[in-house]
Amino acid sequence: MLTLRTLLFKPGFASFEFAQGKKVKYTPPLRLYLVVSLLFFLILGSFNNLLPDGELRSQSATETYSRIMFVLFPVFAIYVGVFFRQSYFLANLVFSMHLHTIAYLALLVIGSLESMEQRSPLFVFLQVFPAAYFLWYVLAAFKTMFQESFLSTILKSGAIYFVYMATLGLVFDVILG
Repeated sequence: MLTLRTLLFKPGFASFEFAQGKKVKYTPPLRLYLVVSLLFFLILGSFNNLLPDGELRSQSATETYSRIMFVLFPVFAIYVGVFFRQSYFLANLVFSMHLHTIAYLALLVIGSLESMEQRSPLFVFLQVFPAAYFLWYVLAAFKTMFQESFLSTILKSGAIYFVYMATLGLVFDVILG
């Protein structure tokens, strides 16, 4: 519970402490990532109308997405290492697992709201809050983890985001295309 509370309310702090050698008090990052991603993909697979044209209606598609993401979170850690050269791969890997864990939790909230948007336009509006939280979270996590200026943090994390999203798009197009 401490790990989840720290992840949600102190962006980047658990990863920073892990990098400083203070890992005993937190749930192991891989275990947390696996539990949350399993929960995410199970729930996502149950939302038949979550994405347009039923992109994730089949269990096999959901399994494919989860496997791809499991392979790609280390790629994110590599990208982090390219932009933050003073960092170590293991710390970047933990940081990647923590960010992906929060991303899955934010996407669960957004997906739940999206599945209810047919009932009221309010649910479309409410999706802004978890999306804004996640944007703030990513910037704050990078700032905490790497201790660089805010401008440097914005530029580097923005570059990592665009490179990673391009990688996701390319991988999904090739594998699912």
